[in-house]
Amino acid sequence: MYDKVRREERRVGHMRSVAWTAAFLALFSQTAPAQNPPESAYGEALSQAERLFANGDQDGVIRLLGPWVAKDAKLAEAQHGLGLAYYQKPDFPNAIRHLSMAFRLEPENSPAWRQTVGILAMAYYFSNRAQDALPLLEMASAWSTDNTDFQYTLAMAYLATHDRTNARRTFARIFGLQPDSPPAYILAADLMSQEKYVDDSEAMILEALKIRPDLPLISYKLGLIALTRGRFEECAKQMLKELETNPGHSNAWHYLGDAYVKLGKFNEAVVPLQRAIWLNLQSTRSYLLLASVYAQQERYFVAENTLKRVIDMDQRNYEAHFQLARIYHKTNRPELAKKEMAVANELRAAGAGQQ
Repeated sequence: MYDKVRREERRVGHMRSVAWTAAFLALFSQTAPAQNPPESAYGEALSQAERLFANGDQDGVIRLLGPWVAKDAKLAEAQHGLGLAYYQKPDFPNAIRHLSMAFRLEPENSPAWRQTVGILAMAYYFSNRAQDALPLLEMASAWSTDNTDFQYTLAMAYLATHDRTNARRTFARIFGLQPDSPPAYILAADLMSQEKYVDDSEAMILEALKIRPDLPLISYKLGLIALTRGRFEECAKQMLKELETNPGHSNAWHYLGDAYVKLGKFNEAVVPLQRAIWLNLQSTRSYLLLASVYAQQERYFVAENTLKRVIDMDQRNYEAHFQLARIYHKTNRPELAKKEMAVANELRAAGAGQQ
């Protein structure tokens, strides 16, 4: 789950900068309240928390503010600050716990309350609780119409709850499309397919076809959905249909070859993969798939040259080095096999370290 969260955060690209969070804390530290604890001590704690945030010391914020809410759970500012600190770590369950308290305690529509709404929404979303995130995201999006991060996350939350209509309309708003136009349906379908919501994607495509039956690339898109579902015969059928009118579509040729490979039809896979390469000479994935087909056919010399072509284009391609090591092993060249496998293992280790 953590890897998924990190991917989502990179894609959404917001709410994780220390400066941004410190600015949030500054807003409510300016209004340190006259509550039960001595105002000067509490205000100083909030000011110190702001300085800790500015230095990226979330643990320090938690140690500082934790005792205050332990004594008095109704300290909105401390609950807010703890929620921010836990969100930054990221520790979303604790962020939700403290921000939910701040949400109830802070004056509605105040700057601090609106900030709580936005961050609490994201904490729910990154916790795979899209249903809980939705009402908060809807509020935050309403007063942050220019914030495409909120708009995008709102669309993704609609998608996670299979609310296709609102997902489509929100995506259309982000991309400046008429929400009920065929391009809006196709855009939503593409984004849904990318997220592996293939049933929703297919439904969008079929709705678009009702509006405009002659939409381009429909067979290709349906072929991709079939491939995702593991329906390889259907994928091949749709790709062939696409290529009847769009023979220059290199990706359609690639996925036709891919479908044939998955069906074990290696001889049939060669021609579409070759054509995919001719149409896109930089398509390393087509070279790699074609090399694996040649290896299955025991055409090791051709497979070796194909893999070397990939390495010429991308010296750090793990799969190319790995496949080449296997080719060397199969052709009784153990020293070369050992060398290539060492390179492949090094690249794999480096890649794992970057994730």
